[in-house]
Amino acid sequence: MAFGVMAASLCLGLGLAWNTGLFGGGSAAEAAETSAVREAAARRAEHLAFTEAYLDHTAREMRVANGETLAGLLTRAGASRSEANAALASLNGVYDPRRIRPGQAVSLFFSDAQLTGVAFRSEPGASVTANRTTAGAFAAREVLMPLTFENAHISAEVDTSLYATALTLGATDREIAALAGAFSYDVDFQRDVQPGDHFELIFERYYDDEGNTVRTGDLLFVALETRRGPRNFYAFLAPGDSQQDWYDADGKSARRFLMRTPINGARLSSGFGMRRHPILGYSRMHRGTDFAAPTGTPILAAGDGTVVRAGPFGAFGNYVRVRHANGYETAYAHMSRFARGMRAGARVRQGQVIGYVGSTGRSTGPHLHYEVLRRGQQINPINLRVANGRNLEGRALELFNIERQRIDTLRRVRATEATEASLQGAAATATP
Repeated sequence: MAFGVMAASLCLGLGLAWNTGLFGGGSAAEAAETSAVREAAARRAEHLAFTEAYLDHTAREMRVANGETLAGLLTRAGASRSEANAALASLNGVYDPRRIRPGQAVSLFFSDAQLTGVAFRSEPGASVTANRTTAGAFAAREVLMPLTFENAHISAEVDTSLYATALTLGATDREIAALAGAFSYDVDFQRDVQPGDHFELIFERYYDDEGNTVRTGDLLFVALETRRGPRNFYAFLAPGDSQQDWYDADGKSARRFLMRTPINGARLSSGFGMRRHPILGYSRMHRGTDFAAPTGTPILAAGDGTVVRAGPFGAFGNYVRVRHANGYETAYAHMSRFARGMRAGARVRQGQVIGYVGSTGRSTGPHLHYEVLRRGQQINPINLRVANGRNLEGRALELFNIERQRIDTLRRVRATEATEASLQGAAATATP
């Protein structure tokens, strides 16, 4: 890998030198005394230094140890302190050495026991090289690698967690958050998703020469199969909408009137019903649902509505109540703080951050106390069953079916490719 990084840097440098006429020409001789030619000569010298460092060197690849700095790695490899300092100084404006992490691979180049070059991946799709020039100093540059586009397909069983499994297979936080958002209306990811459950993703991905995801585009399809059964959703931008939404195979919206769990990554710590109160010490009705989460975890509005109360409210601590349509209200208690703009009369959208988990009021630790009220009476949020959001019909449904068929074709093609690759790998392993 690192040798290829140096080669890419070399090719880039030589290409620039050739295209700018640094290897000769009458015009350069005529203007030999001008500053432009002097600058070109300096660039040529630098490119030649990069060439020499590449062609005449001893290469050594090392990995950053725990607690080790880039300077420490250079000296551990045999560079003098002055050489290490010079190489690091050249990185100013190109890369911050403090970003280096344990396990990072770094390629080092020596000539006659003298450090001549350093190369490493600064991030997926980019590499940094620092090479000694003919003047003796170091010059650094960042090289961007060519990227490849694909419609990535992940179809796998959950290992330890859906999040960790998806990351291992090439997804990013962006895709995992979108999947969680699509299923947030009827799936509790803390209780419903278990190892062995199956999930599937189709998303646009750009990756570098090592297969590392550099960035992702649109997420096209999500599927999740748990003990509650399989659910599939397709991304679609309906005519007249400003952003895409999720729909099942029949064009019915994944969106619900209210979310069951208005917080991501939380643990259900106390359900709706009779319980022994942890502070008061006697049994009483618990008219909401508690979700334990670290202080500062964002709390989301369960649905579109209007804030009717935002502020301290007795034992509830920092408290927000939102009025929704059809006689429903939701309440959120024990917040550490409110999101900006939370006040009576403010309009909120479903999924908008309205505050952050805390332990204000009568509370034994950081958590969200969440209530759903229907015509003034608390009901169990976990058993909430309310109508879907917008369902497609007419021309919108026709366009959706075309897009759904395209996505299903992508799924079949990528699944076939994965099967063939697996069979080829098994055959190669079995060959003596």
